[in-house]
Amino acid sequence: VLCVGLSVICKIGLENVSGRRSLGAHRLSQCVNSDVTVRTRENEVLRVRMPGALASPVARALLRVLQDACSPEDYYEVKRRLYMDERVGATAPEDEWSHFVRVLKYWCGFSTSTIDSGEMSDWEYAQRVLSDGSACIRARAAHENESNRVATRVNVDILRSQTILVAVHALYEACKMDVLHRTMLKQLRDLALSLAHAIGDAGYVDFYSRDSGASISPLTSSHYTTNIPDIMRACEGLFAGRSDFDSLVPPLILAGLEANSSIDASTFGGSILVHARRVVRMCHICSLSNATLAQSGGMLAVCMGEMGFKVEDLERLPLGLAIPFHGTLQYNRHTPANGLPAEAYELIGRRDLALIHSERGLSVLRRGEENEVQTTTRLLDDAEQTCDGLEHLEGFVGPLRFPRDYRIRELRELLATASPVPINLEDTDGDAGDSEQGSQQQSKLWLMAARTSAMPVGRGAATLSTLLVKPTEVLGVPELCLAGCLPMQQFAVVNLDLTATNAPAGFVNWPDFHNGAAAGLALRSDAQSGKLTRAWIVFNRPKVPTFSHAGVLMALGLNGHLSSLTATDLYRYLSQEHEATTVGTLLGVAASKLGTADPATSRMCFLHLPTRHPMSFPEIELPPLVQSAALLAVGLLYQGTAQRLIVETLLSELGKSPEGDVVSGRECYALSAGIALGLATLGRGHDSMGLSDLRVAERLRHFIAGGVSRKIPPPGGVPPSNRKSTSGAAEWHDGIEDMTESSIASVDGYILEGSMVNVDLSAPGAMMALAMMYMKSNDETVASYLDIPSTHYALDNARPDYVLLRVVTRSVIMWDSIESDTQWIEGLLPPLLRGAMDAKTPEEREAQDDASWLGEADVEAIAQTYVNVIAGGCMSIGLRYAGSGNVDAAKTLRHYAFKFLDWKKKAGQGDQVLVSKAALEICIGVIAMSLACVMAGTGDLPTLRLLRHLRSRLDTSSSANSTGLTYGAHMAVGLANGFLFLGGGSQTFSTDNASIAALMIAMFPRFPSTTSDNRWHCQAYRHLYVLAARPRLLQTVDATTLDAVSTPLEMTCTVKGKEITTQLITPCLLPDPSSLVRIRLISPRYWPLTLDFSDGRDDAKKKLYALRRVPIQRHTGALSYEVDRTGAKAQLATALHAAGAKAALKPSTSAFFEQNTAPVANATAAQAGKDAVDVFTSDVTLLAFSHAMCDGSSDRAGFTAAALRECMEREVPEALRAYVDLYASCESLTHASSTPHEEFATQASLAVSDLRLLDAFNALITRKSAITNEQSTNVSPVPELLSASFRRSVLLSLEGAYGDNALARYLRGQGYDASADARGAFGCYLRLLDMPNPKVLRHAMESGGAGATTSASAVRARLPHLAPSAVLRIIEACLEVVEEEY
Repeated sequence: VLCVGLSVICKIGLENVSGRRSLGAHRLSQCVNSDVTVRTRENEVLRVRMPGALASPVARALLRVLQDACSPEDYYEVKRRLYMDERVGATAPEDEWSHFVRVLKYWCGFSTSTIDSGEMSDWEYAQRVLSDGSACIRARAAHENESNRVATRVNVDILRSQTILVAVHALYEACKMDVLHRTMLKQLRDLALSLAHAIGDAGYVDFYSRDSGASISPLTSSHYTTNIPDIMRACEGLFAGRSDFDSLVPPLILAGLEANSSIDASTFGGSILVHARRVVRMCHICSLSNATLAQSGGMLAVCMGEMGFKVEDLERLPLGLAIPFHGTLQYNRHTPANGLPAEAYELIGRRDLALIHSERGLSVLRRGEENEVQTTTRLLDDAEQTCDGLEHLEGFVGPLRFPRDYRIRELRELLATASPVPINLEDTDGDAGDSEQGSQQQSKLWLMAARTSAMPVGRGAATLSTLLVKPTEVLGVPELCLAGCLPMQQFAVVNLDLTATNAPAGFVNWPDFHNGAAAGLALRSDAQSGKLTRAWIVFNRPKVPTFSHAGVLMALGLNGHLSSLTATDLYRYLSQEHEATTVGTLLGVAASKLGTADPATSRMCFLHLPTRHPMSFPEIELPPLVQSAALLAVGLLYQGTAQRLIVETLLSELGKSPEGDVVSGRECYALSAGIALGLATLGRGHDSMGLSDLRVAERLRHFIAGGVSRKIPPPGGVPPSNRKSTSGAAEWHDGIEDMTESSIASVDGYILEGSMVNVDLSAPGAMMALAMMYMKSNDETVASYLDIPSTHYALDNARPDYVLLRVVTRSVIMWDSIESDTQWIEGLLPPLLRGAMDAKTPEEREAQDDASWLGEADVEAIAQTYVNVIAGGCMSIGLRYAGSGNVDAAKTLRHYAFKFLDWKKKAGQGDQVLVSKAALEICIGVIAMSLACVMAGTGDLPTLRLLRHLRSRLDTSSSANSTGLTYGAHMAVGLANGFLFLGGGSQTFSTDNASIAALMIAMFPRFPSTTSDNRWHCQAYRHLYVLAARPRLLQTVDATTLDAVSTPLEMTCTVKGKEITTQLITPCLLPDPSSLVRIRLISPRYWPLTLDFSDGRDDAKKKLYALRRVPIQRHTGALSYEVDRTGAKAQLATALHAAGAKAALKPSTSAFFEQNTAPVANATAAQAGKDAVDVFTSDVTLLAFSHAMCDGSSDRAGFTAAALRECMEREVPEALRAYVDLYASCESLTHASSTPHEEFATQASLAVSDLRLLDAFNALITRKSAITNEQSTNVSPVPELLSASFRRSVLLSLEGAYGDNALARYLRGQGYDASADARGAFGCYLRLLDMPNPKVLRHAMESGGAGATTSASAVRARLPHLAPSAVLRIIEACLEVVEEEY
């Protein structure tokens, strides 16, 4: 056995010279071409010549059919005789086929005079090896062919001949189903004719003579097969609904299609027969009477997909079948069924659905997204001299996101910090001297410097993950320019004097931190790696620690990139003892490992908490800000874990008394402890197992309301002696214990606390912890701990600025109660506070006062509490509708923003100032951030106009505290601008628990007064909004080109149980995944598409949110909105030349191929085809077709141009080949050459069969549409009237040539003389009329008896499948016979 790998080539049986059987091959060597030396186990050396594969494709195909058609003994006998000739596999395919024919004839008993061993002489073999030896071989083959033609048929084996004839006929009919195999028809037909003549079967002779145009002998009494299989007629019978169609299918093709068949239909008979078998099955599905047209299309697509039939395989079918299959699939294109395989959608013509429902399609979409990623090369325009960190944003956003304005450029102007700011001095300022002007310029610069230094916080949000970083590129941080320029003095630059005596120390430190953070947040890695590499991060580490790089570290951590750093790398950062670097590293690493409780990171965080160190641990001097950041890092690391030890630790830190050097940062430390506690127990208020005995809610309530300080047990039950003291207060219990002065805690430099809880320090952190712990729980009991003061007594014991935080935290707990209208905000106000900023009469004020309060009402406290309640309600709406783009919520927030601006404008104009401008400015900043939070990523124009106005405000005096326009106020407005264009408009905020917690930290309503202010809230916490940002930009891409396109769609979401439908234009932002119900394409320019998630398909929704690219398929006769926004261009191109194109869509009527019988129609059609291609498509195939086939003024050019336009209008450009083939076939039939040849007769016969198949399919569509009431006008790619006109044209042409005498003589059994035929299309005429052979006709006429009539009804009754036109011609022939007899 010779093998290649595991594949067996052949089995060799060796015999020695004496004829004794060898024991087998032992070794092979000396392989030259097909010769090999074989050494047997008896040490005999033989030179063996291995036969090669058959070179002739028709011989290979027939041999494969014979393998299943013959018995194994007969098959191997034929194969043995075939391979006895050493020329098999080495000669030309024609010679090999001739040898194969001789072998078959010899096996069937034909003359053996030409059958020899095929042994070549040494000289011939040397010629074959050294060259092709074609001349010698052809000469020998010619001699053998001549001998074969004169061979006599003696002792023919009828049974074997019939077996071979059946196999050859099956292969002959199967080759008709594939245009690539039709070149085999002549060879197979010649063999079949010789076999039919040999066995004397006149029926097969008549059948093949029709196809070849040969002469037909007169009818004799010899053997006559009446029902010869004809696969084209079988498909026609399927379309026509004939029940006996299976009798017309060759048995070898029909094998495997029957029910309960044991034959494998996918392999039986070889690939050619399998292909034909599949086509018959497809025809059967199209003809099912109990299925609608749409159902037939779906079933056909599924069947074709299961059989491995692809779209390009339809091009191999004859046009009589390709057009019906295209039409059936096309009808299901509008509303395809759900759940079909991707291959079925591809066959239907819905490439968009095929991409959606296949993993391969999703990978294609991902690759398309990667190709659209903009590079990080910072190429600046000639007019652009500086890099401000926003130069890439417009290219990232692209022209589709905001196509009608320049809001991205406006955003760049608002957040720019890299170029000098124009200084516009008033007219009176210019009259002073140079020294005074310099002083005025510096005063103006200091006011603008506060605004400029706050803008990087917003720039980080606007450029979040918009810049793809290269591994070889150095990180570039834009310059923070605090200088100004004088427009009136040719833009002379004036630098800010940071060395002045009154200049604050470290003015640019934290602005540099935010500038570095913005540069780091803009970075993102490619989709394959997922995060930046350790080598790149370490490569960009500066030698000297800076605030800018500290911000970069925190930004990289927030994006998850710091997890790639090793412990050694982190040590190198922390050992620098740089405050900002340590803060950025702690927060960045904890954010990279959010909620993982990583032990190594936990040890690093607790190392920076001295109060958690054991007594034996050496003293470490750490800045208060570092300790605060370490606390928050612990909360991020243990987010949602609710570990008891961590909760106890953070709870003890929240109530910690002042000790050591922690004095200046106590407020931030307590707030960080509370936030960390809330993060650790995030959303676990009711299901935190193991924390019930800690009574966390009651303790937090105590920190909010105040009272006698109570001792908190040490974490983990460790005795206080083994751990540093955390509190000097008494044990925690329900009762209140008297405290002596000896137990009073240490004294702050500002507050003598005594034995009471300092709520000014503990309340903000406790409220944040309580809100995060019971977030969205709707627990009214816990929410009552945060009630708004409703009496004078409660108002007297509550700080007005803390009321804002009370409202926010209470609303977060009562999440479902938040509404988006002004009524909900007004409903938050108790009667005591309502209308506090409105002017009231004494009677109205007396009626509103609390009757139980005996003192004088504090009007200022009431007004301040009122504005803080309103601002807190606005912030609650901002959190509740974060990232939703809710129009009502945005309208409400804008309403209150303008209201607060009006109040601030009026503040100080009267005698009594109820609320200071600084307090109102804080509320304005909170509302601005809340509004931008709702419209995050949308770039909403009304919101942008409001924020632009807020940013344009600048204090006219040198003291910003007079109007509240501090550094923190500018930071709030800048952050709002960044939120509005979050991630360049590609991201928005989520509303899950972790995201809401991150937004609460980033939007904490206490802003720094100066650039170095971290007392209440660490400035680094402002960047934690990144943890709430999600990429949500939904793009629609063209399914063919994968280019992003814009289109309108409907998005249905659920809001509080109600479905709300919104119309958007892509690209647009997706809502929260939990609320999305349905996405529906509503553009008439694209095929309808609906993504329905109401059935709970989480996998499909996850794929959508992960990919965020939906493929859509444009109609062929439509243009995208980028090219044709109004649709006028497409309508004009469609309407022009329509009438002329329709007129040119007709069969040829001239006797000359290049005749121009309709110059106007042809010219119009050519222009229409050119317009259709130039306007609607960029397909190179269609463009080449238009250039090659549609130019000119002939009838053919006019028809092809009109066909091109018709196919594009009908959305079937793939059917264009069918139009051209149909026209060419009919043209050749109607204008036949005067020298007929066999190839023309074959092609003409097949073209006639295609015409008959089209008629049968159109009749099938008519029957189905009548039953199901479906629209059937556009089912077939070729209109029914057009195909009928082609058939009528061909029939009229052939009728004139054969309708008189030739048909009558043939039907009377007198045969047909091809030599006297100038056209050679008599067989086509018979096939076009589906005329039976004379034997069948005579049998049918004689079956009626002697007295039978020859009326049309009688003939139709005997031959029910004949068309009326054929019946009339038969009657005419019969009448002629009667007349001759008479």
